[in-house]
Amino acid sequence: MADMEIRQLRYFIAVAEEHNFTRAAARLAMTQPALSRAIRALERDVGARLLVRAPGDVSLTPAGEVLLGEARTLVAQAGHALSRARRAAGTQAPLTVTGPGCDASLLNELVRSYNETEPQMPGQAVVGNAGDQFDRLRSGAADVALLRASLDDETLESVVLLMEQVHVLLAESHPLAGRESIATADLADEPVVRWQGDNLQHMASELWPDGLPGRPGPEVSDGLQMLAVVRLGQAVVLSTPRAAAATGSADVRAVRLSDGPPVPLRLAWLRDHSRVRSVRRFAHHSLAVCASRDGQAARDRARRQPDAGRAARP
Repeated sequence: MADMEIRQLRYFIAVAEEHNFTRAAARLAMTQPALSRAIRALERDVGARLLVRAPGDVSLTPAGEVLLGEARTLVAQAGHALSRARRAAGTQAPLTVTGPGCDASLLNELVRSYNETEPQMPGQAVVGNAGDQFDRLRSGAADVALLRASLDDETLESVVLLMEQVHVLLAESHPLAGRESIATADLADEPVVRWQGDNLQHMASELWPDGLPGRPGPEVSDGLQMLAVVRLGQAVVLSTPRAAAATGSADVRAVRLSDGPPVPLRLAWLRDHSRVRSVRRFAHHSLAVCASRDGQAARDRARRQPDAGRAARP
């Protein structure tokens, strides 16, 4: 049997987690035919089918289930080996913290304030996309990641930094755009954008026991396409506060979904990471920063509230 490559295992993990070749290819920034060829080559090397392919869906065979657990471990170990080799050569890289573009401002704040504490291993921020955070951790390209995806992987450890309220992005001309908040019932007849490829926690079915608000709208693959759909009034978008703020569009409004589920923003890392001491120090620092932000936000909201006693006086 030919030797398997770490690259092949990363491809297999992506397909297994996305249950779809097209989404996995987008996550890996490669073409779908090239990914299909790589997976077929891996199956030849293993000598067994790893995936059951069906229109729009991919599932694991028993052999695939076994390989998935082992592949995650092997990819993580390869990342650790690279880190240890760099340390031995005296070329230790900084602590790399990654996150999607919509969280770039928070990512920068966490890394900048952490470095101001003069840690033994300074941090550096690297922006990715919502779909590649797991790959960056397992390959060793990142030590820590900001993500909102569900964590059912025993090789990963995480802490919840923030609980975020879902917002709705609407065209400025939309009848609901002038409200301070919207209820899910208000979206009953609204088309809601569907995303390709991203495992977005705020859209996870377990958070919406009664089903997602609205009705299925157009499918988009990136932020520019999403904004175009919203501006044209073709659909609305369920979003998180920072993602909404990151649009920077004057003709798109972000309105709080009053009865939407709270969404956890996590900081995650490999459980047996070779830099675990620095990783945990960064995690403790990040928790403190986010707790301070929450406290300040609460104080700001209180200041904006009218004084009830003063309002009651004639």
